Amino acid sequence: MRIAGDTIRRNYLSRYETNYTDKYNSEKKIYSGRKFDRASENPIDAARALRVRKSMAEVETYQDNLKTADSIYTNAEQSLMSLSEILAMTYEKLVEGAHGTRNQDDLNIIALSVDNYAEEMVQSLNVDIADRKIFGGLNNETPAFKIEGSDNYKYITYNGVAINSTNDFNAFPYSGTSYLDIGIGMVTNKNTDRIDDQSALPITFNGAQCTGCGMTHKTASIDLNSILTGYPYKMNISMGGRQRTVDFQRAPGDDNTKLIETINDALKEAFQETAELVPTHTDTDPAKDKYGQFDYIQYNDIYTYKNASLDPVTGAIDFSSMTSNEYYSLQVTMNGRTKYVDFQGGDNVTDSVNSLSAALEAEFGEKKFLVYANGLIMDESGKHAAEVKNGYDFADVPIVERDESDPFSKDHIDVDNLVGSADPTQYAYAVNVNGKRVVLNVTPGDAEATAKETNNGIAASGAFGVPEAPYITETGTLVSPNKDYMIVIENADEHGAKFDFTEVDGYANNIMQLILDSAKYLRQGDQQMVARYADLLYAAQSNLSIAIADLGTNSKFIEFSEDRLDNIMINMKSKQNDVESTDLPSEITRWKVLESVYNASLQMGSSVLSQTIFDYIH
Repeated sequence: MRIAGDTIRRNYLSRYETNYTDKYNSEKKIYSGRKFDRASENPIDAARALRVRKSMAEVETYQDNLKTADSIYTNAEQSLMSLSEILAMTYEKLVEGAHGTRNQDDLNIIALSVDNYAEEMVQSLNVDIADRKIFGGLNNETPAFKIEGSDNYKYITYNGVAINSTNDFNAFPYSGTSYLDIGIGMVTNKNTDRIDDQSALPITFNGAQCTGCGMTHKTASIDLNSILTGYPYKMNISMGGRQRTVDFQRAPGDDNTKLIETINDALKEAFQETAELVPTHTDTDPAKDKYGQFDYIQYNDIYTYKNASLDPVTGAIDFSSMTSNEYYSLQVTMNGRTKYVDFQGGDNVTDSVNSLSAALEAEFGEKKFLVYANGLIMDESGKHAAEVKNGYDFADVPIVERDESDPFSKDHIDVDNLVGSADPTQYAYAVNVNGKRVVLNVTPGDAEATAKETNNGIAASGAFGVPEAPYITETGTLVSPNKDYMIVIENADEHGAKFDFTEVDGYANNIMQLILDSAKYLRQGDQQMVARYADLLYAAQSNLSIAIADLGTNSKFIEFSEDRLDNIMINMKSKQNDVESTDLPSEITRWKVLESVYNASLQMGSSVLSQTIFDYIH
């Protein structure tokens, strides 16, 4: 049977192209080292490769974080080591100053050197590493440590509060910690909404903890007779990690007893943290003063509860009627438990459903509810519906919203439309300050009586806690309600009237404050106290040594973690190699075979083509 020339050429070219493609693909795998270039070439291995690459990217991120952490810990350790060296030099200076043969000029020179040592310590602790103020806790904007006051009275502040004011290093502002994820399973503590310190690496430190805070005992005694009639006085006072400015004045005819009462009222108001309904004063007509504004807080939200629209038969909630600027309260009963669940409406049904779901979980402490858009609340099985009622059935309180253009404006109650009403209906409203809320039932009546009832309700609820304010005794001594709190004061008005005061008892626990205090006694020529402070400073090195040891422990942990991640990366690269990389020995052998086949096809081609041409000519 005769075979046509076109058929021979077509079959030959097809085989030739196949041989060439196989040889080319083999060469490409050898030169690139990869099994495939596109996922479509090998979808299964491509999916495995993607998972491996994702894991490798995460490990690389953890490795970069560890490099950053290593830099932070190295510099932090160097900073604390420099403090240790400065501390040793200061100790030598104090021993020198305690020597009885030194005259006052010598002591003043030593005091100047000691002050400079304290300033060097402050600079070392305020160092920025990797764009972080590592000894400032969560404060990453301003220097954590500062030296305040004058030569006669210098003191250390930490994040704006006197370091001597409390023995609790966690009581200072910004006392939290920043963390880095290094691949050990970072999680958030549900109770605190903060990162669990066992699941990540801390990269900022509480400077008050590293250098010490508070005192063995500390307060101050004011010379009441130094406070003159008619002059305004201003006092900065720190206590328990809080600092306030207190203004007071001795009125004409006031004796010391009345003055003490005046100062105590000012202290109570300065440290007040509970919302309180007070009159809104007018500048022109006191008779027009109105109760209705909440004081002692810069911002507040006063909102009333709206009744949700409920189906009378099924109890289904009409989410479509809710709006985002309204608050709702429901009485929800499920599995024998009844809770009042407060939540804010949303812009749409989905947002309202999600808001209620979150409120249910927060109130019941568990996520065992399914909230459906049709308004039903079911248990986790979806079979049993919760019993739902409106939580509060009171008339709305008229609220005047704060002026958004005024940063100090506050919401307030329109008391004129609340009191004096013929309707004896009770009213319900809530004050929301930093997540703390109290619901109050108010019966209309006289404005002052309404304010009193409101304030009694706030105090009785305990929603805002009990304010802890220092007070002054009949001898002029400032006393803290908490025995663990220290009191530090100073005259706040640099150019105004000043009162006299003396510190009562106590030695600082902070190493820099000890240095500043020792310099004060050097300037006073009290060499006995200088010797005492030399001993205190020597003993204070233990806290610093503990902090350095803690840094060293974490540095070792960083090294261990780096080794762990290096080993993980080696394993990942091995997996990647198995999935993506070419087996060169096998592929080279295969390429040799394909090359031989290709060369043979070329040789065959010359005879095939010549034979075909010959046939074509004849």
